Amino acid sequence: MLEREQLFMQQLRLAALALLLAAGAALPGLVMSAALPEPVQGKASGGLVQLATTGNPEGLKAELGGNVLESSVVANTVGQNTLNGLLDINQGEHLAPDALVTPSGDIYAMVAPTITKDNFVLVTGDQVARRMDVGSTEGTGQPFVISEIDPRDLPAAVKGKASAGLVQLATTGNPAGFHQEMRGSSIVDSSAVAKQVGQGALDALLKVDEGEGLAPKALVTREGEIYAMIAPRITKDNFVLVNAGGEIFRMDVGSTEGTGLPYRVTKVVSDGGAPWYVEFWYWLTGA
Repeated sequence: MLEREQLFMQQLRLAALALLLAAGAALPGLVMSAALPEPVQGKASGGLVQLATTGNPEGLKAELGGNVLESSVVANTVGQNTLNGLLDINQGEHLAPDALVTPSGDIYAMVAPTITKDNFVLVTGDQVARRMDVGSTEGTGQPFVISEIDPRDLPAAVKGKASAGLVQLATTGNPAGFHQEMRGSSIVDSSAVAKQVGQGALDALLKVDEGEGLAPKALVTREGEIYAMIAPRITKDNFVLVNAGGEIFRMDVGSTEGTGLPYRVTKVVSDGGAPWYVEFWYWLTGA
């Protein structure tokens, strides 16, 4: 009987996801990231190779137009935490002094060659930040994406089954296990959340009038994401997440629901979950 129920639920989920995908064209909000701009598709131009290998954006400016600015424009646009998530700070990586801002709003800046010789950062108009390789040392001359951070996106740690460390953080407030799982992370005071997003933004997600607050400690990942448990006065497995783009979310780790699948909380209820239709939506979409 149990196997039959599991098969039915799997078929239901697949059917529902198929409907969601079919409706995707009518739901532009589901499109999370724009396509890569033309200069990084196909063979790299001489100007792009020059920028990626020497840090000089003048050749690319001659090809695309735009303005040469200080490379601090990257951090000013997407945030220092997002930029750090694309660099190996421990190895001294940083950006070359100058960047190109094109007429369309795209930003190109070389990753100073402490480790690599032909990497650059590209920030597109939708504020998605990518670390790219121009393909010079590979001999192809074709740029490709190495890593990508979408400031509107939820991190991989809350997609799919929650890890043991995340469950521990969300249900006990102890970030030690999650710290071991997340390479390069650090444990800090949970006041870091309010410092990052503002006390008002944090309070908007909490039942402050009922005494909700954060557990004493939080985890900050290498990419600048922050995780902290909501002290269990009302719920038992909720936590706040600040993503790389500085947006804050209230999350449920899915422990009391028995799924172990984290989801965004849109309405706080005393049993630690959300209305069944909200849970059903997040279960279908995996959000």
